[in-house]
Amino acid sequence: MPTPDDAPLSANQKSMLDLAFACDLKVSDPALHPAIRTRHAGIQRQKDAADYIREVETKIHTRRKFTGKMKGSLRR
Repeated sequence: MPTPDDAPLSANQKSMLDLAFACDLKVSDPALHPAIRTRHAGIQRQKDAADYIREVETKIHTRRKFTGKMKGSLRR
């Protein structure tokens, strides 16, 4: 049976959230770090964690696509 979206995070889920947080800090402008830290500290429920992790994944994929296009255009 699936766990409800408002269930608290398990230890494993907290680890995944912390990994996403570290990645978010790595790819984000340092000026945004205080807001990112505040958001991370406020995540307590599974739905919030899942939403945040998806956002970070999207941010990373977007950055990779942009970086790849930039590298390719510099080779010409």
